[in-house]
Amino acid sequence: MTNKQKLELEQSEKRQRINELLGKDEKTEQELNELQDLTKRMQDLEIEYRAAVVSEGEEEARKLGESTQQGDGESAELRSLFSRVSLNDYLTPASAGTGLEGAAKELNAALEVPVIGVSGGVAVPYAVLLERRDSMPELETRAYTQTSANDGQETQRPILQRLFGPGVMDYLGVRIDSVPVGRVEWPLLSGGTTASQTKETADGPAAASATFDYANMKPKRLTGSYEYTVEMQASVQDLEQALRRDLADVIKSKMTDLILNGLAPTTQNPQNVQGFLTKITAVDFQTGSPASAQVFGELHAQGVDGVHAEMESQVQSVVGIKTYQRAAGVYITGSGEAGSELLKRRSGGCYASSYIPAPASNKKQSVILHSAGPNGGSMRGDSVAAMWPTLEIIRDHYTKARQGGVVLTWITLWDAVVAFRSAAYKHLALQVTS
Repeated sequence: MTNKQKLELEQSEKRQRINELLGKDEKTEQELNELQDLTKRMQDLEIEYRAAVVSEGEEEARKLGESTQQGDGESAELRSLFSRVSLNDYLTPASAGTGLEGAAKELNAALEVPVIGVSGGVAVPYAVLLERRDSMPELETRAYTQTSANDGQETQRPILQRLFGPGVMDYLGVRIDSVPVGRVEWPLLSGGTTASQTKETADGPAAASATFDYANMKPKRLTGSYEYTVEMQASVQDLEQALRRDLADVIKSKMTDLILNGLAPTTQNPQNVQGFLTKITAVDFQTGSPASAQVFGELHAQGVDGVHAEMESQVQSVVGIKTYQRAAGVYITGSGEAGSELLKRRSGGCYASSYIPAPASNKKQSVILHSAGPNGGSMRGDSVAAMWPTLEIIRDHYTKARQGGVVLTWITLWDAVVAFRSAAYKHLALQVTS
């Protein structure tokens, strides 16, 4: 449990005790002194809590190689190290079976990342995988003025990357925290005391115990491998940069897929990460015929509950491709306004995702509504994800040495609990085809 979480728990306990004492019509001198001490402690806790929020926010940013203070010395040192490090600085010692040296070793030390992963491979900070302009290959600006130029030396153009669907975690209020070694737990205050307007000398409401829900997470392995030949490595320019960018995209893509479609963990498959579509039961919003423009106009109002969102502009949605295409093809009679325009205008954002499955035999497609509130819901912890801030790369050039093959295996550790605040979400099913 982090310092901030410990302070939150202590605040809750102190608040409960204060309410119990205030609920008494007559208080002993000892109880009055206790109330005075509790009040003073609550004031101190507020200061400590704000400090913990700032400290842990900076700690998470530092572990990911980011900075909350662009001008401080530590940030300047990290930026200098990043400018001198590439993925190749980790692949080379992985291939040779030696330890990290130079700037790569200094960077791991600065980010408090071990140089050797739990499986014996080279440990790579996630920040090294992040896109940086200085790692992009320079575009060639040479111009050919005549066709005879094509008869000369062949020049490789920049490698074109694979494309994946954009992530949806921000839209669905998934809070991603970088966490240290070990299991982690997020407590959620889910119930407690009530207030009652009370007449003079009458008893106030009985004291109530605070209740908590817990999101417990442990490291779960997300892994995959690349295989390429030594001939490819020698003949393809910028292979390392292309693999680094593709590796980062593959990780983000699979995480997005699991956040939406992942199955619940079971005894046989404890590694599963459950997603929104399997955790929240779908409810038919419209049946009988394909959705009309009016249906799309009403859609985001279904997420307005007066608690998590108080207007349509505070509700966001992730929809399937067929749903969005259907919305673009139907119009409000006499206005010329399409359903897709209503989705955009009457919401906090509507996003089409390739990760939403195509309509099933019932011709319906899933829609996830997120009652995000005025601040997007991620800081509120509507859903939470833990990222253990090290990606491990193991480069094996022995197993397939006879074929001149190199196997590059990567391992990342994460976990997530979606719909932690379950009332902030709705899973609707819309009929989108005839």
